[in-house]
Amino acid sequence: MTSIAAPITNSTKFCVKTIALGNDDFHLLPLHESRLTLSSASSTSVEIERDFVPITVINWIKDRFTDDDLTKIVEDFIARDDVWTIEFLRAIILQVPQNLVIELEKDVITIVTQPTSVPLPDGPYILQTTTGQMFAVSKLFDDKFHAFIGGSLKFDSLSGSFEWMHDEGRIAVPSRLYYQPTVSKPLAGVRPEIAQDDFRLLIDLVQLRFAVKDIIDVAGLETGCGNRNYRDFCPPKTSSAPCIQQLLDAGAVLVGKTKTTQFAEGQVASQWVDYLAPFNPRGDGYQQPSSSSTGSAVACAAYAWLDFTVGTDTGGSIRHPAGVCGTYGVRPSLDAVSVSGVLSVAPLLDTVGLFARSPTTIEAAVKTMVVQSPTLLPPPATRMRYKLLYPIHAKNPTSKNSYRWFLSPSEPSDAVAAESLFEQTIQKLEYHLECTRTVFDLEELWRETHPEGQSASLDEATGSIYSILTTYTIVHELMNLFIASYKATQNGKTPFVDPIVKARHDYGRQITASQFAAAVESAKMFSKWACNSFFTSSSAEGEFPLLIFPQSWGRPNYRDALAEDLLVFSTFSTYSLSYLSGCPDATIPIGEVPYHSRITDREEMLPVSLSVLSPPGTDLELLALLAELEEYGIVRPVAAGASMYD
Repeated sequence: MTSIAAPITNSTKFCVKTIALGNDDFHLLPLHESRLTLSSASSTSVEIERDFVPITVINWIKDRFTDDDLTKIVEDFIARDDVWTIEFLRAIILQVPQNLVIELEKDVITIVTQPTSVPLPDGPYILQTTTGQMFAVSKLFDDKFHAFIGGSLKFDSLSGSFEWMHDEGRIAVPSRLYYQPTVSKPLAGVRPEIAQDDFRLLIDLVQLRFAVKDIIDVAGLETGCGNRNYRDFCPPKTSSAPCIQQLLDAGAVLVGKTKTTQFAEGQVASQWVDYLAPFNPRGDGYQQPSSSSTGSAVACAAYAWLDFTVGTDTGGSIRHPAGVCGTYGVRPSLDAVSVSGVLSVAPLLDTVGLFARSPTTIEAAVKTMVVQSPTLLPPPATRMRYKLLYPIHAKNPTSKNSYRWFLSPSEPSDAVAAESLFEQTIQKLEYHLECTRTVFDLEELWRETHPEGQSASLDEATGSIYSILTTYTIVHELMNLFIASYKATQNGKTPFVDPIVKARHDYGRQITASQFAAAVESAKMFSKWACNSFFTSSSAEGEFPLLIFPQSWGRPNYRDALAEDLLVFSTFSTYSLSYLSGCPDATIPIGEVPYHSRITDREEMLPVSLSVLSPPGTDLELLALLAELEEYGIVRPVAAGASMYD
């Protein structure tokens, strides 16, 4: 063991470098404030004579440091961090406030230094011996499932601005050991209960890393909206969307931006042209990843080094991807999270939400984003009486989407395994919530109670609302101006737009202002009807209603299947219950079922999930309930990879 005393001083020069250690590559981030001046004793070691030396920093307060202490620290680092490796034990820096007795028999170079006013956190670093420059490290992980548009780097901790990482196909992920939680930065840290504005935050054991859908602004990065010409045409953003800044201020660590369908439209994998559609990691790896927030869902489902991702949901773009990719997903109440700095598809419907692999993580992150919202209702002082609303298949269906509800009594099933999981979960909910499901037929309820002047058919009354609102808004608020500006600066050249997206935009150009206004009024009427039918009246009776229905059945849907080029949506959508009523809507994975893959020619597993809706503004109550269900084992965290469970 070689022991070296050395001071750390300030530095202003830096360089950027990627190095290989063992089987891993690491990106080096220069620490402007940290420079280590080595004593002449360093020349006695071959290791220290190398230009770039892997080092582990340890902050130590005891008066002795022994082999047992080092062993325990190594075990702790391995358990907590996926970036630190044994390669960083070529030397250690002990930051100590006083004289230290070192009792190490292991052949580890030890550098003892007094901590500065802002000591380096524990963790892995690289020391450039020729300059004394210290570097923080980020491990480079492969984006094997093509979920990211690019990784992000932050060179200046004070500016708040990011830069693209110029290493295609890899994402730089910083060590979890660098971050410690505080009351003001709860997402930086550990599990203890942290009070913030009187709300309980239960957070994971480590700092939370996240990625952002590429229709949401991040300072220093372009917002490409899934279109190459649009990405190249628009300059980097000067500020981050408020919802993203809230996460950053809370200590969450941004690692990149995820792919989206063009301008957040609905596209299956075969309809992507500008970029390769992300690969759903579940099952055989060749299932449809769903639309719009595609990259965010895939990244969350695929990568254990990522804790949560941010997406948007206008007509189902969090809930359906979460269902088929086997993650938790939350669409918050309308206006609960700021949509400033986010591509506007339809202001009456737009929300920003999250994907995560556990209710605990999603609760912590969503609370950080919505805690300042005036639309949220405070959590009740006492436990609510729950009412479980359970829609079943219509007796006389008129909607093509009526199959998405639960089976009616004595009805045969073509998805026995999934239906069994649904029933098991519902029974557990009934027991835990101390209530019995309330069975009802949505179509019959609409026929009997629909607003005056509206069709008795759900399809006729609501089917066209979504397509009219979204296509009319996007062409008049963005696309017409973008195309004109692009042509004016590109010698008359028209920007490329994926064919199905262009066709829908052309449909939006045919919509008149009066047709748009009529769709807005229909949306508001359905919203009022849904709230009165499911939420408002029940809440007045002292009950907390939960509307629950199937989200995904574990049915294979291969990404190479030819798409039906559906131009507009004309039938009632189960997703409209939340996007028209403005209520929070959570997708909950409850299990997985087997199928025989035509890709791998063997049995694989696919996710089964439920949707749970609660009254508008009750996001905090719904999030707390999900965390409670996790605590009691009624739902459980899912793993990243082909299967939701290890």
